[in-house]
Amino acid sequence: MKLLLRESIRGVGKRGEIVDVTDGYARNYLLPKNLALPASDENLRRLAGEKRAYEARQIKEKETAAEVSDAIGKVQLTVPMRASPEGHLFGSVTPKVIADAFKEEGITVKPGQIELESDHIRELGTYSFNIRLHDDVEVQSRVWIVASQE
Repeated sequence: MKLLLRESIRGVGKRGEIVDVTDGYARNYLLPKNLALPASDENLRRLAGEKRAYEARQIKEKETAAEVSDAIGKVQLTVPMRASPEGHLFGSVTPKVIADAFKEEGITVKPGQIELESDHIRELGTYSFNIRLHDDVEVQSRVWIVASQE
């Protein structure tokens, strides 16, 4: 099914592009969430009218993301966790735990923006990960997982 994207969707396409997706993906996800419109001349004209406001919003979001990126670069993130003597964690460190640690430092990051190499961190150590703040702004950060003193 050919659709006109109203929002950029990773792995599918950017806003304003006409893409060909499976019928089920279009009917069950893209159309109900108002992320896409059927590809037609009328919808192309309608989307062109929304383009100016969208571009202004994107510029502001990119500036905000750049400021957050600078703040992230200055933070030394340490997460204390209960661990065994061998260094295995009782539990795991997830993107939500990392986002909460950033929040304690005064930086707002959504867990969905944090891209760990694996879903969970289960051992003590230092780990690098990417944070995608905007389509054009990505920052690399590190977290130190240390044994808590409890």
